[in-house]
Amino acid sequence: MEEIILVSSGYKLYCNWGNETKYGSAAAITQPFGLVQSVNPTEKNNLIKVRTIGGTRDFNNIVAGKFEVTGSIDYYLQGGAFLRQAIGEDTATTTAVDSGPKIHSGASYLHIMGSAASPGMNSFPSFTLEVADSEDTGAYSTTANIKRKFNGCRVNTCKLSGAVDTPISVSVDWQAQGVTISTAAATSVVAQTVDPYVFYQGVVYSTTGTIGAYTAIGTTNRIAEVNSFDLSINNNLEPVWYISGTTNVYQTKRGLKSLNVKGREYDCNLDLHFKNKTMYERFLGAVGATTPQDTLAGTNVVLDFVRTGNAPGGVKAATDDRMRIILNGCKFNDINLTGGPEDIVGQKLSVFVTSAKWEFVDADSNYKL
Repeated sequence: MEEIILVSSGYKLYCNWGNETKYGSAAAITQPFGLVQSVNPTEKNNLIKVRTIGGTRDFNNIVAGKFEVTGSIDYYLQGGAFLRQAIGEDTATTTAVDSGPKIHSGASYLHIMGSAASPGMNSFPSFTLEVADSEDTGAYSTTANIKRKFNGCRVNTCKLSGAVDTPISVSVDWQAQGVTISTAAATSVVAQTVDPYVFYQGVVYSTTGTIGAYTAIGTTNRIAEVNSFDLSINNNLEPVWYISGTTNVYQTKRGLKSLNVKGREYDCNLDLHFKNKTMYERFLGAVGATTPQDTLAGTNVVLDFVRTGNAPGGVKAATDDRMRIILNGCKFNDINLTGGPEDIVGQKLSVFVTSAKWEFVDADSNYKL
């Protein structure tokens, strides 16, 4: 009697990544994303249909075109290492681009991402992504498993979202250069054991002051009763193909040749309970404004999430584990004040951001490993 092999269940699906030292050079898989909720690679042959004079009404040939790989990953945020792939660098030790973190206290480290001197296209980080379905480790271990390794991956868009009663989630859209498949088992990667960041660890500020990694922000600058936020970065990737005779050793004939990183864009949305008119005045252009202003004053929006230890501005401790996102030069694009019988008045703000810094304090000594 023939044994029936069950279809993939999802429980044995693994998704991890490794930092590439050169774009397109397949890297060892060493890093977890976090608590992955879904992964969705899409591979496309871009088939070319050909007819010919003197043939029939049917196609004469169907030939392979560009081999294209795009995809998405959704996960709950446990650490900042993968965000370097979206932002471009970890620059805390010196002013040099991607110089790495500096010691915070003891065995904890400060990582700063989002430097104005972000690396150019040739130095922008890339990663190898492994998606492995290891359904069997016994008699069918060489036939029932499928492992796909996507090389030359770069992040096109990355969105962080947080709301009451949910962990902070990360949604990533990426594009890859190529893929290699096998029936080997998934690469063993040590999973993170910390809890994801959640809503009750967060504080949101709005201030005109200069904010750094260790700046203490007064409680009067807190934005009252934030229910949710989302923050996205768009690297505006431009994929490039060209005649295969000029490929290098990391490229295949049909695969993507390069993936250009262009100007980055930030967008943010805040969902609040309306408390007073201060935020409305800032939308009009400045605190104290009663009518729309010709010149809109900029403000800095800061999101602090302290998982353990001390908030910025306090005593540094080896147990500190936190995230700070600084959105510089923010202006509010639109506002929506809702209302209904017996409802709390809601306030929705969309924020345009000039630049941003993403800062983590954790026990990870190197986001590139």
